[in-house]
Amino acid sequence: MPPSPDFDALSPAEEKERLYRSIFEATSDGLIVHDLETGRVVEANPAASAIHGYTREEFIGLPSTAFIHPDSQHLFTQAAQVLQSGGVFQARMVHLRRDGSPFHVEVRGTAFTYQDRLCLLSVVRDVSERVQAEQLLQQQAEVNTREQSALAIFHERQRLAQELHDAVNQSLFSAGLIAEVLPRLWERDPEEARRSLEDLRRLTRGALAEMRLLLAELRPSALTDTELGDLLRLLGNALAGRTNVPVAVTVSGQGALPTEVQVALYRLCQEALNNIAKHARASRVKIHLQYATDVAALSIRDDGRGFDPEQTPSGHYGLSMMRERAEAVGAVLSVTSQPGHGTEIAIRWQKASEQKAQ
Repeated sequence: MPPSPDFDALSPAEEKERLYRSIFEATSDGLIVHDLETGRVVEANPAASAIHGYTREEFIGLPSTAFIHPDSQHLFTQAAQVLQSGGVFQARMVHLRRDGSPFHVEVRGTAFTYQDRLCLLSVVRDVSERVQAEQLLQQQAEVNTREQSALAIFHERQRLAQELHDAVNQSLFSAGLIAEVLPRLWERDPEEARRSLEDLRRLTRGALAEMRLLLAELRPSALTDTELGDLLRLLGNALAGRTNVPVAVTVSGQGALPTEVQVALYRLCQEALNNIAKHARASRVKIHLQYATDVAALSIRDDGRGFDPEQTPSGHYGLSMMRERAEAVGAVLSVTSQPGHGTEIAIRWQKASEQKAQ
């Protein structure tokens, strides 16, 4: 009987392939690796093949056009652009099964090097039943205004919780990949291993921040029971964990804010950081909260590509909603930006009596 193969005798490529398969095959969500240059599938786990109606052998090698609906093809192109700029891609898309039937999926993608090529690693989840349920609920909600309002609140909380939950899953999945290969990497290249350790620290810290934010979203009183500075640090750590963009948070002075003001400042910072992650292509972000007597000032600054505030760019319509949110609590929001020179969002709140005195 010939001797069984020795795992240590495998070539590095074979060793990496074996490790990669063991991780992929144990995951219940669909996992697909696309070659960004060709758009073809170079690897997939059994779950991804099954939800699309193929065997694994049939699925590998397919072009994206074979299983992504034409209406969602532009999202795949956007994903490649986002990943090449160092971002993380997330969207709801329509995929096609082998028999041509469409179904809804949620996709979260990140850059992934496979066989020395830049690829898109996608986590794919079939949400067809959830989409159908949402559509049914929406129809019912339109019949009654009161039900519509309650449903909107429910969906908003569910959306926030789902996004944070997916972000935690992605961070922990990436951390797991690093942890698996770290011992072997340390033997081959200690310097690269040290950098991977730093990535592992960033991912776990970001996942912890995402989880705390998830708990805060599910228990809204946490947004008022926690110091605003601590909430801003959680937002910063979560962004850094998702995008690998360092976020510096500083707090000057001390103060207590009315409940509605604290929640508004938290939401405004959250929205500003979401915009940075989606549009700014920044390499660093600074958040500064300053307290003075009956005054609070919050600024969020990035060194990204910026824009002309006089011409609202595509995707930045939320700035007007941010101003409305600020005005609702008596705060003033200003935007300073210039193409190629980053953006600063500044919010200043002052107690009403102090405003009148001046």
